[in-house]
Amino acid sequence: MVGVYIYCVRERREGVRRLAVAGIDDTETVFCFPYEDLEAVVSEVALDVYASEKIRERAKHDLGWIKTKAVSHQTVIAEAMKGNGEPLAVIPMKFGIIFKDKARLRDFLNKDYSKIKEKLIGLRGKQEWGLKVFLKDKKRLEKHTKAKSAVIQEKEKEIAGLDEGTAFFMEENLKETISREVDRELGVIVAEVSRRVEKTACSVSEGKILEKELVGRREPMVSNASYLVAGEAVEQFKMETAKVNQQLQDKGLSLECSGPWPPYNFASY
Repeated sequence: MVGVYIYCVRERREGVRRLAVAGIDDTETVFCFPYEDLEAVVSEVALDVYASEKIRERAKHDLGWIKTKAVSHQTVIAEAMKGNGEPLAVIPMKFGIIFKDKARLRDFLNKDYSKIKEKLIGLRGKQEWGLKVFLKDKKRLEKHTKAKSAVIQEKEKEIAGLDEGTAFFMEENLKETISREVDRELGVIVAEVSRRVEKTACSVSEGKILEKELVGRREPMVSNASYLVAGEAVEQFKMETAKVNQQLQDKGLSLECSGPWPPYNFASY
């Protein structure tokens, strides 16, 4: 049996080029399924391979396959966003959503039409960008924190005036104080990054802190957020993030900016 795999929904526009890209199974071509003034970007798939329960089962044993298919899913959505030079607003669907036939796809579009339309109107002319802050050099961050922390400086002065034996026990207390102050300063820095960048964005969505293995980096992530940015403000947004990143280097941190992405954090299904 053949089902209909959905990637995203967008507004129909005259003159928008056809999607010349393979679907998730690498054979069937992606096409647009029209409904009113919307269109769903879809492709046909074999249900004995791509039904939701089949994908969940495959995920338990073959993560490489899942990753490859997820990249294909993302590639189609990126193509659907391109339009004819001017980016189109899309509502991305989560990986693995399949309808058993076109009639059920039509029912979904009919049932959620008003909600989809409202979201697309709100996304017109906007892009999602991701910002992640990483701790590159903990010693440099500690140095920066010590230089501005009156609490640490006072304890160091106190220890300097003690005999060697007493100072040894106080050193342990100092390490705990430094650790607390570094964590506090890290929170202050992240909040300042957000405050500065938010000025150029329409909306922000805070994300989970991801483990090193998931992002493929040795440095720990300390902040993860997504920003919805109006097209005319994108250059200003990128300039501001570049300035912030430069200033973070002296504190042992780095800012990674990526995008534009489909608005998964603001309008996905």
